[in-house]
Amino acid sequence: MSDIPLWSTPADCSAQPSGKAVDWFPEAWGILAGQLLDPADDYPCHFGTQGEQRGHNLYTVVDPRHPGEYGVDQLGRTLLEFRERAWSGVKRQTLIAFIGPPEPEADLAAHSARFWDLLNELSALDQAPWPADVPKATSDPRWQWCFGGEPWFIFAGSPGYRQRRSRNLGPCLTVIFQTRRVFEGLGGSTVAGKAGKKRIRERLLDYDEVAPHPYLGDPLLSSVHKWRQYVLPDDQSVDSSLCPFAH
Repeated sequence: MSDIPLWSTPADCSAQPSGKAVDWFPEAWGILAGQLLDPADDYPCHFGTQGEQRGHNLYTVVDPRHPGEYGVDQLGRTLLEFRERAWSGVKRQTLIAFIGPPEPEADLAAHSARFWDLLNELSALDQAPWPADVPKATSDPRWQWCFGGEPWFIFAGSPGYRQRRSRNLGPCLTVIFQTRRVFEGLGGSTVAGKAGKKRIRERLLDYDEVAPHPYLGDPLLSSVHKWRQYVLPDDQSVDSSLCPFAH
């Protein structure tokens, strides 16, 4: 068995010797899986629900209490392993990283800061050159976070969300990673892409206690400044702050 912590279920984690140390993972996974699969709850992103149903959602953990097995450097190696699987296996795979230990009473601002610290720490470990087709300047509307030569689609979930329920994914800071391959055929300018975004926005109206945030942009157009979507506010507030990433 690979020593990379990349699992489909808690059983995969427990089968790995060091996995037994992550005693909080099964509960965190169960909360999120239940949220995605509960037909009565009807989670807005049908892609996430389908991924869980089909075993295409993969999981990992970061826990500072176990830096050897579950540190940020290990998360970097896991991202590279996941990227290889994502580009060689089924098209729409997702890596879900639980950043522990659980903090069910955490403040959203604290988790936002931890999220950006995590991206900065990962980038400090990155050996690959920045992709030529992605701007390095975070002020550029086309900027995206990149790792391993890949621009990633990412966003954070946190128990700090109260009104934006779709981003409360359990007791941990939770980070969703996807390669750009998942959007093949679903680009913002395609018929399928526009239909998919429109459907998700409509379901968010029923699921969340606030409307889809303005940072998500028009469902019929490609959005800009995607970094603002990584950690959405819990309300409809907007501001002109600079991107917290410090490449």
